[in-house]
Amino acid sequence: MEAGNLLFYFFIIFTSAKIMGEICVRLRMPPIIGELMAGVLLGNYVLGIIDNSNHVLMSFAEIGVIFLMFHVGLEIRVKDLFAVGRTAIFVGILGVIIPLVLGFACMIFLNYEVIESLFVATAILATSVGISVKVLQDLGLIKHKVAYIVLGAAVFDDILALIVLALVKGLARKEFQTIEFSLLVIESIAFVGFLTWWGPKLAAKTRRWIEKLNIPEGPFVISVILCLGLAELADVIGLAAIIGSFMAGIVIDELAGVYDLENKVKYVNEFLLPFFFVMMGAHLDPRVFLEPRLLILILLVTVVAILSKMIGSALACWKKDWKTKIQIGVCMVPRGEVGIIVGLVGLSLHTITQEIYTVVLGMSLLTTLVTPPLILMSFRKKRHKSSTPAEFK
Repeated sequence: MEAGNLLFYFFIIFTSAKIMGEICVRLRMPPIIGELMAGVLLGNYVLGIIDNSNHVLMSFAEIGVIFLMFHVGLEIRVKDLFAVGRTAIFVGILGVIIPLVLGFACMIFLNYEVIESLFVATAILATSVGISVKVLQDLGLIKHKVAYIVLGAAVFDDILALIVLALVKGLARKEFQTIEFSLLVIESIAFVGFLTWWGPKLAAKTRRWIEKLNIPEGPFVISVILCLGLAELADVIGLAAIIGSFMAGIVIDELAGVYDLENKVKYVNEFLLPFFFVMMGAHLDPRVFLEPRLLILILLVTVVAILSKMIGSALACWKKDWKTKIQIGVCMVPRGEVGIIVGLVGLSLHTITQEIYTVVLGMSLLTTLVTPPLILMSFRKKRHKSSTPAEFK
């Protein structure tokens, strides 16, 4: 891709996302709905302006969601995360087991092969928390107790999803490496555990060293290095990069207020994040909704994906009131890029058909599209008294 073309794509993606976001704000809807729809319009299947397989644009999309989760980590207090730890773990466990079972049972009932059913079930169980987090941020609810539960559950959810995907890949290849699999599990748990327990303490000891740096905006530069470094380390281990960036925010949480890191990262997000939502929307082919048989299958799998997360959250939070159960459940609904990645893995291994991949893709994007309005409805009474469209900006 030439530099001139790249600048054009940056211009058209960013501008379209903001215009569509503004329209949604005026219609009292979360702006990310507009950004996703901008992606649908610009993608291969409508106007054909952007290519959803373009590696440069997809890389920018990934960086966008990495910085979103980094920003969220900066706003989260470790002690508050520990306070909801038990509930978050139960939500994470049941939010994996129930979608896996129901998704597999649904596909088997429809006479699909075992391995195809397993891949669809794996795509259903993994939560893409970036969508929910953005909506909660826009509503000023990122420090709400429900947000802490969802974030904690999402980290645990990602580890379990990784384990299930490794098992399914092994079955698809008809080989299973016990040692490699065990190392994967141990490394994932050690990564999250070490950074949660010891990361903030180690970061606090570096303050004096950071203040001696002569480079402009030294603390911000170091925080970005940590964010990218832990995102890459998480990716190497096999976890999602966003888990690494979220943990980076958790690690330097105590330094964030001192150096005003939250506000500085916020402006980086304003530029990068629209690329993530637009590129997610660009994967959706509206023509699939014109094929009755495929449409019915996509809708059925989407319903199973939504209900299974809601049921899992309700069972995990059985002591809480129904409103809280619903709020947690809807925040765990989006599959987004996680489901798409699982589908691509199955396609690359030649274990699922193009039709099944389309179903996984449709389910991933539909759950992403319905989540913002569902969150908005479930938190309706939690909104500020001066409820205006500006609250989404």
